[in-house]
Amino acid sequence: SSGINAEYGVSYRVITKTTRESFQQEEFHVRRRYNDFHWLCSILTQQYPSHIIPPLPQKKVFNKYDPDFLRLRQLALNKFLCRIAEHPILSTSEHFFLFLSARQLELDEAKKAAGLKKFTMPQIPIVNMETPFKDTSEYLDSFGKLLSSLSAESTKLHKEQTELSNSLMTLPPSLMLWANSEESLEPVLSKFGAGVGRVSEAMEGLVSLKEEMFTESIKEYQRYVTTVKNVLRNRDHMQVAKDFFTTTVLSKQRDLERLEASEPGKSFATFFGKSPAQVKSEKISRLQQEITTLSNEGEQAGDALVVASAAVRSDIERWNINKEKDCRALFSSLSAAHTDYYTNSIAVWQELVDFIDKE
Repeated sequence: SSGINAEYGVSYRVITKTTRESFQQEEFHVRRRYNDFHWLCSILTQQYPSHIIPPLPQKKVFNKYDPDFLRLRQLALNKFLCRIAEHPILSTSEHFFLFLSARQLELDEAKKAAGLKKFTMPQIPIVNMETPFKDTSEYLDSFGKLLSSLSAESTKLHKEQTELSNSLMTLPPSLMLWANSEESLEPVLSKFGAGVGRVSEAMEGLVSLKEEMFTESIKEYQRYVTTVKNVLRNRDHMQVAKDFFTTTVLSKQRDLERLEASEPGKSFATFFGKSPAQVKSEKISRLQQEITTLSNEGEQAGDALVVASAAVRSDIERWNINKEKDCRALFSSLSAAHTDYYTNSIAVWQELVDFIDKE
């Protein structure tokens, strides 16, 4: 549930029920502000750059206390927490545990202690790089365009249906005025006006439900597309770093081979009493040390890339499975909502037909 405090603004009641041994209790009740949710999302993104962190609903500057907006945001925040709780890695984060269980003062202190580092990508361009996630990137581009198109059409349809519902609501009062002026038609006009009112209320409910279910789902997956792209970009930069070490080591090894095959020559160091052979030996030693250091760093980068790729692959598979489940549930619920609306509307109109025929 959400609540509004004049000093602290809107807060949301978060109830957690769990059987996990890592929690000291089976049930927790806390209140959290949107900024707390935003911190959790940000710290998880920083902690798990190779995992898909569920996106948050966007901030709103104007009309942020509007009841309909708060209701939709509450649903979106609940979905955000549920998705984290279902994730085998994210759900084990100590930050998630604190968010769900800590008192507000304790959480605020933990937020200060944890800090948030602004993540910056390495300044290494990604140009024509082959990655195992190329098909996924192309799919995200096309899926993002499809969602944008659906969002535009959904907004247009919502506006038209809202206008139609509002127009229908103006009919009953007009029909009642007519009924008051013609006694013989009063029963029919009154009954018809009441029927139109019931249908318009049902349409208003359907429009509101479609916005809650369809429009908000599209917005969430638009944010998801951006999130998954960022995760892929993080992983690609790790591949760039690994390739950089590999290329640099090969270049250094070629330099070493040329140096070893060359004849000792005079250099600036020979003026300080070092022989050409000694200078060459020191250069070879430095190159060998550089190659060893770079090779070790390259191995670490390669290991990190393997772990990141496995995490990305696993999360994308999980995301696709959840997306399919969400789509099936969404369109099933929408179909049921339309069925209820038209069934109830038909019943209203049939009732009117029967009433008028008896009159």
